[in-house]
Amino acid sequence: MKKEIEQLYDDVYETIESYHRKSHQYVKQFSETPGSLSEEEKEKLERIEFALQAAKDILENMMTPGTTMTIMHQKGSIQIDLNK
Repeated sequence: MKKEIEQLYDDVYETIESYHRKSHQYVKQFSETPGSLSEEEKEKLERIEFALQAAKDILENMMTPGTTMTIMHQKGSIQIDLNK
């Protein structure tokens, strides 16, 4: 069972990492061609990138009850408090 959980963790992390790289590629591609995205599309892309970064940070850092995690991003930061 332990190996299956480790494999699941690796699979999930690698999938998130892959999508995160892809979102960065889109950001770079569309930043080189101003006006190619609508405001709604830009916002969606920013939300995708932010959510994927947060998911990676959460998976990378073990949180125990009573701890706080701050996830920094160029657009701002979020704080996660894990209650006791």
